[in-house]
Amino acid sequence: MDTPPDPTEDLLAYATYYLREEGYDVTRPLPAALRVEGRFLNPERIALRAAGEAGDGPVGVWAVSRENDWTLVGWSRPDLVTITQRGTAQARWRHRRIPPGMRPDAQAFLEGGASPHDIVTTPKHRPTDAAREVLAGLGITAPEPPGWEPPPPPPVPIAPVTPAKPKRVRVATAKPATPRKPEPVTKVCPTCFMALPATGICDNCG
Repeated sequence: MDTPPDPTEDLLAYATYYLREEGYDVTRPLPAALRVEGRFLNPERIALRAAGEAGDGPVGVWAVSRENDWTLVGWSRPDLVTITQRGTAQARWRHRRIPPGMRPDAQAFLEGGASPHDIVTTPKHRPTDAAREVLAGLGITAPEPPGWEPPPPPPVPIAPVTPAKPKRVRVATAKPATPRKPEPVTKVCPTCFMALPATGICDNCG
């Protein structure tokens, strides 16, 4: 396409032209939504920039990075809804209501920080009812990009198995028996059978 289309005729065609000029792959899965893919690392910036080229909306833009992270921007003035998914973490919702004259690609939004236009939820980064209504108005039933495959969960580390130490078995050792002393032999006289004295001569028989 040599010249950009007239933005008054089709804002999404106008945004598609500039995105393709930057080397991105752009499709239109829904009448009011674009899907942008490329070798960028920050899908939120790309989606906000694309929404900024679409006037006051309503428009939805999915941007899918080379790391398979994605952002969905739903834009219908004054509501700016941003949903970002990185890795296997839970998707983070952000809903802003921005004043007239401010675009989705304002520098404050591209930097990703908090702004006075944020609608704070408890807990943080959860969808508001109004944010869901913006997506429903665009015909978007789920925030994930059409055809997007989530990354596999990280492998669960397996703890090394330490072999159990063999139990030491105590073997009872029999104590050696103490030898008994031989009982003394008492010599007796062969005649009268009286015990002989140390001299060996019987006192009775001589």
